[in-house]
Amino acid sequence: MKYILGFVIALAVILVGITIGANNDQLITFNYVIAQSELRLSTLVAILFGFGLILGWLITGIFYLKVKLQNIALNRRVKRQSQQITELTSPKAE
Repeated sequence: MKYILGFVIALAVILVGITIGANNDQLITFNYVIAQSELRLSTLVAILFGFGLILGWLITGIFYLKVKLQNIALNRRVKRQSQQITELTSPKAE
């Protein structure tokens, strides 16, 4: 199931790229902070789309890693507390 979803997403990205590239061939001047360049509109849109996709994956990965580390810490805490509970509730040999 995971591989099918990945394949569908990759196919959708490729189709969007082909559609954008086929319909937008005008030259535009793109001004950024330190310079400017002339690019085809389709190239600029594809670059910005790719940048947004990568940025989104990075942000999602950071949040996923944060939650995963919290989960590990909480599981360790639960294990420690359950050991303490069993030590306190088990009958002591006197």
